[in-house]
Amino acid sequence: FPGGIVRSGSKVGSLKYPKLRATTNHPYCPVLKNIVKDTRIPEGVESVYEIVINGLRKEDVLMAMGLAIKAAASVPGVVKIDAGNYGGKLGPYHLRLNEALESVKSIDVKV
Repeated sequence: FPGGIVRSGSKVGSLKYPKLRATTNHPYCPVLKNIVKDTRIPEGVESVYEIVINGLRKEDVLMAMGLAIKAAASVPGVVKIDAGNYGGKLGPYHLRLNEALESVKSIDVKV
């Protein structure tokens, strides 16, 4: 994922092609919102970005997530912040957004 940002999100595997390792996460793809039944795109939203955060320690990833959420939430036009759950296919950890925010509650973010 060049630069750590993926347009419209990705998912592990494919519904149609079993050999593909990653494909577009169709419920989070604005172009497909009127086609797929399980869309997660709110009305009026025209773009989605998945931000990929890698780290060696859970605490560091939680802090990075929390700071990213605070920064993104302060940007005009941001409608929703959500997180993917890949059923353990990307590793043993399931990090929750509220846990990430709790880890940075005392840090002020200015964008």
